[in-house]
Amino acid sequence: MNHPIKMRPKSISFQNSTKNMNKSLNAFFTIFLLFFTIPGLGQKEYQVKFRINGLKDTACIIANYYGSNTYIKDTVKVDGMGRCIFKGSDKLPKGMYLFVISDKLYFDFIINNDHKFSMETDLSAITDHVVIKNSPENVLFYQYIRYSREQYEQIRQYEDLVKKYGSQSDSSKILKSKIDRVNKDVAAYKLDVIKNNPDSFLTLLFQIMREPEIPQSEMGKNKREDSSFTYYYYKSHFWDNLDLKDDRILRTPIFHKKLTQYFDKVLFPHPDSIIMVVDTLIEKVRSNPEMFKYFIWFSTYHYENSEIMGFDKIFVHLVDKYYATGEVTWLNKTVLENMIKKSNKIKPVLIGKTAPNIIMQDTSLNLVSMQNIKSRYLLLLFWDPECQHCKQEIPKIKEIYQNDKEKYGLEIMAICSDSSLVKMKKTIRDKQMNWINVNGPRTLTGDFHEQYDVIQTPVLYLLNEKKEIIAKKFAVDQLERILINYDQQVSGSK
Repeated sequence: MNHPIKMRPKSISFQNSTKNMNKSLNAFFTIFLLFFTIPGLGQKEYQVKFRINGLKDTACIIANYYGSNTYIKDTVKVDGMGRCIFKGSDKLPKGMYLFVISDKLYFDFIINNDHKFSMETDLSAITDHVVIKNSPENVLFYQYIRYSREQYEQIRQYEDLVKKYGSQSDSSKILKSKIDRVNKDVAAYKLDVIKNNPDSFLTLLFQIMREPEIPQSEMGKNKREDSSFTYYYYKSHFWDNLDLKDDRILRTPIFHKKLTQYFDKVLFPHPDSIIMVVDTLIEKVRSNPEMFKYFIWFSTYHYENSEIMGFDKIFVHLVDKYYATGEVTWLNKTVLENMIKKSNKIKPVLIGKTAPNIIMQDTSLNLVSMQNIKSRYLLLLFWDPECQHCKQEIPKIKEIYQNDKEKYGLEIMAICSDSSLVKMKKTIRDKQMNWINVNGPRTLTGDFHEQYDVIQTPVLYLLNEKKEIIAKKFAVDQLERILINYDQQVSGSK
């Protein structure tokens, strides 16, 4: 198994490509990669000769990008002349690789159509004096790096002058036009590479970075129409320039960011909408086993512990559709069973579901059934007498309850997690918790931790008149806004 490496950027050779290297993998991703053994398209009998002038008698690392991380591929021994060879007879997946001298010093190279070539550079300027033989791919790549660096430096100088003269000055207007000219030149350079080198890895990188161009001729007559058209066109054409079945994109430092951008910034933030898109993308890449696995992993990992309320529905859908049905075959039995178990635990308390009934004893040891509480809205408050956060939040809940009890028909059922009635009663008196209070461990309906996925306290669930979950695990400060929005929604639908 390849191991992730952590590095701090110093010599950055492609669009700050190494700034995500410090991210470590969680256990699920590590297990995922353990079973992710499909090599993808590769070349046999690769041999890359390196010479780093100024470096001698040491060992260096060959690593490759994958998703948002980098992984050790091999180690090479550098001789007294700074020479070493990275070679093998197995298939080497096509992608961007790194020659790592230290965690602060490294440079990129490409394995694509060329698999036997040499690279020479100087330790003092690792990416400035690279000499490449027998690899048009890497020559093209480093030509762009040098060109891009020159243009960036030109823009930086113009921007410094704009700050000096003031953004509204006549001189700054001229400078801004020059900046626009440089940006247009860079865009033209990229298009020229794409046109003349369609099969190159640099073209693939440009296509990953390429944004949809909005046709001005189809814009609407007002700003609202323009905004709506722009959004839907951008979303619909986001992947037009990229073949998502090409697994080379995984071994770049930029595809993972683009995929994250799409899910977090482009898609409408509603679980049902996202589920449709996720299924469509997974189906689109199904013919490539590596991409199929990656998209399933990415979607699962992205939404498994999402902080956005309601997005746990996406995780449950993915587990039901791909894990529980046997489509995911690369995880070991224990991991798979834990994924399914977690999904099954969350499923009954998804937003829109009828909340599982709670029957517990109150402070007088009388049984109270949640289903028998008559109210337009019912707030379930899971709390603990020793919880400092609970002590801070309960007064806020009390204030909202006093203000909105009559207005919204709000009732509260507070479930204490401590079995001690003494502690429970003392806190109720001290905090003046004048609502329905029950003791969690004194129950007829099972462990509320399992029922409601309560890992820590406080935890809030808001139910409507039918005892359907309309909000869950939200901050107290959000409660009033949730009540207002939902009540307006219900009133508007009548």
